[in-house]
Amino acid sequence: MDKWLNSHWFARIVALLLAVMMWTVVNVESDTTPTTETAPPLLIDSVNLHVKYDTDRYYVAKMPRTVQLALETNNPFYKHNLVPQDSREVYVDLMDKGKGTHRVPVQYKGFPDDVKVGIIPSIVEITLEEKKTVEREVTVELLGQVAPGYKAGEPLVKPFRVLVRVPESQADKVAAVKAPVDLEGATSPIKTTVPLKVMDKSGNTLQGAEVIPLTAEISVPVTSPYVQVPIKLNLTNELPDGYSLASVDTNVDEVTVYGPKEVIDAMKSETYPGPEIDLSDVTSDRVIERKIPVLENIVKVEPDYLKVALKVVPSATKRLEKIPIRISGLAEDMEARVLSGNGQEMSTMDVETVGAPAILEKLRPEDVQVVADVSNMPAGVYEVPITYIFNQLDYVKTAKNAITKVTVEITKK
Repeated sequence: MDKWLNSHWFARIVALLLAVMMWTVVNVESDTTPTTETAPPLLIDSVNLHVKYDTDRYYVAKMPRTVQLALETNNPFYKHNLVPQDSREVYVDLMDKGKGTHRVPVQYKGFPDDVKVGIIPSIVEITLEEKKTVEREVTVELLGQVAPGYKAGEPLVKPFRVLVRVPESQADKVAAVKAPVDLEGATSPIKTTVPLKVMDKSGNTLQGAEVIPLTAEISVPVTSPYVQVPIKLNLTNELPDGYSLASVDTNVDEVTVYGPKEVIDAMKSETYPGPEIDLSDVTSDRVIERKIPVLENIVKVEPDYLKVALKVVPSATKRLEKIPIRISGLAEDMEARVLSGNGQEMSTMDVETVGAPAILEKLRPEDVQVVADVSNMPAGVYEVPITYIFNQLDYVKTAKNAITKVTVEITKK
């Protein structure tokens, strides 16, 4: 073994073997190293072109909407068009440009460094037109029909004048600003906020117009059929003893009643019942306010409240003599007479009245009726209740000792 190691032939053989091994390794690595080839460009069509400009002063009147991109890259995401459009931006910068037509280069951002970007076309023409502001009134456009029998009133709009910004060349085309409101089937007032539309002289929407503000508040009164009828006072009970009404005043004599047409038509010859006013504890002047009742099938009543001013004074008495006694409800083939306590016929009676002194002073015998109702009574003798009817309703009454019944004899003619 020592002889082999010391032999120069052995050393030469080993060196040769090492050289062959190294050559083999180098050449194998060279063969397995991939060669770099340039991939064909990736074409992307219809890429949106953004324009940067002074939007407060100008409007883009003419421009190409899209461009084409040519991408050179080995990036597999781009190679298979997997990168979303919002990660890139293709634009032109006209921030330092005024109105007119400008030839400007198309720029881009949002692409990685290993992507070579080509844009077709690389230079575009863009026309900027100066904006002009005009003022126009807002017109409410009523669409559809309210429910049958209902009526739409004059609409109110806020604001009623607005500013419209358009390209200077279109300023003369701004004919109207409309606020559309749908009335279809409405049975109550409408209050809504609607977007405004700018219309040209042909009635078409003017594209590209800006409205300041964008919306308007619209109020449209919608009323049902109605009728105005007198309101009937509903005074209940009597004032305490010793007091009488000198006058009764109300803030309204009639009310407006809203409701379905058939209900309103039936009320045209009627009165509307007012709220109940209880007199049982009233001993001095008083103003009483009550809500007017809304009857069944009535939508609403205006006004909402009734004010009643009562003037109260100490009572006085007055005797009215020889008031005729009227017999009502007598059959045609019958006749009747009123008998006194001793059986004698009586045709008149004296009436003791109670009321305010000023009213009693003007009270005359003809202002009072004494009525005995014998409706549906056959021949015979009856005790019949007496009804006193005063011209001054609710202001005058009979004294406590007033006659309440009379004897009536009914006979055949």
